[in-house]
Amino acid sequence: MKKALWFVVCCFIGAFYACDDSTSNIGMEVVPDADQVTITGTAYDVNVKTLLVDSVLARTSTCYLGNYTDPETGTSIHSDFLAQFYCPEGFEYPEDVIGDEAFYTDLRLYVDNWVGDSLAPCRVSVYPLTKSLDNSASYYTNINPADYYDEAAGPIATKTFTLSDRQLTDSARYDKYNYRNIRITLPTSVGTDIIKKFKTNPEYFKNAEQFEKNVCKGYYVKFEKGEGVMANIYVTQLNTHFRYNEVRKSTGLRDSVVTSIATFSATEEVIQANVIKHQNLEKLINDTEAAHIKTPSGLFAELTLPLKEISTNDTINSAKLTIDRYYTPSETNYKIPAPKTMLMIRKKDLETFFTKNRVPDNETAYIANYSKDTKYTYIYNNISHLISHIRNERNKGLKSDPNWEANNPDWNKVVLLPVVVTYNSSATPTVIALNHDLSITYTKIRNKDVKLQVIYSKFNQ
Repeated sequence: MKKALWFVVCCFIGAFYACDDSTSNIGMEVVPDADQVTITGTAYDVNVKTLLVDSVLARTSTCYLGNYTDPETGTSIHSDFLAQFYCPEGFEYPEDVIGDEAFYTDLRLYVDNWVGDSLAPCRVSVYPLTKSLDNSASYYTNINPADYYDEAAGPIATKTFTLSDRQLTDSARYDKYNYRNIRITLPTSVGTDIIKKFKTNPEYFKNAEQFEKNVCKGYYVKFEKGEGVMANIYVTQLNTHFRYNEVRKSTGLRDSVVTSIATFSATEEVIQANVIKHQNLEKLINDTEAAHIKTPSGLFAELTLPLKEISTNDTINSAKLTIDRYYTPSETNYKIPAPKTMLMIRKKDLETFFTKNRVPDNETAYIANYSKDTKYTYIYNNISHLISHIRNERNKGLKSDPNWEANNPDWNKVVLLPVVVTYNSSATPTVIALNHDLSITYTKIRNKDVKLQVIYSKFNQ
């Protein structure tokens, strides 16, 4: 009976603690008179440092285009991308395309949002890929475009633009049906070649694989010139504009000329590979008092959990990791936003977590959201399972190898990194996928702003 009541008390305290974001109860003692169970709380400092990440797995349907220097940190990022195009099964051009040719061909880059100045002048070039991207391979943000296109052959198109298209009238620019995009005119011959291949070899359009192999390997969209803006490209389209003769239903004659567009989009079924480069990260990497988290790729935070300081004699009811973001007001209008969702995983799992399509299990991987509801703090409410998991692994390792800790220097380290979360559509949403956040985000975490708060319970002797 005593143990049962003790269990209820522990669960109550743990549940109360997990729901309370304050730290006012740290150091308290609760002693039920009848059972002499002592509940204590201790706050531990957690050391953090910046972890340089050369590249990350670029599994995404979103591309980034631009060059942006962060006025707060002085660091800069450059991004362009390679994209394949999807041909849906059953695709067909109309039977009677006039001249079997296109009269116009373009590449449309649809912009969702951006960081920086929408009036900054920019220039991009478009190169056809000469080597296929392998759909079974994993591509990272340090991919070398030179392996996939012929720079010496020159681009097939260039475009100078601003994201705020000043060629449009104000009424057209702000019309709710106007989808902001960058239109790049391609040689008409590109569209004509696609149409002619359909006429002679319709099997090339059977599926995306055949289309990529025989019709269009894709394009490299290279950001050539510009500063101060980074655009989020949520859809890239290859459009062929053509005319064809339509059969008039009343007469059965082909005497109506119709103008139409065939669209091939870069989708999740094919590859889009962002090419991302960072500069001037040294100052942030060498900061010994704080960790800097900067995406896409770039910088993550490495935390060393104080596991040797945590008592092994008492039962851990709960362990809450609280991470306060250090915020510095900026004079610029183009401040980089903080990451919305942060994944915490063991450092040794950093590579395999994404290649194996893992999701948080609340034992070795957790997520925390950043919002006004969390007082702009990343809170991992209970990581006691992680602590137990690492302890058990360490104890098992030491039994067979007295030098286990030295041979496994990352045994007590975890990494914080921004992610994009996909949930299912059920009444109780469940995480079904995680990907690296490749948008521009930044935050700073100081050593003194990271606390691991542990609630213990034990019977008095």
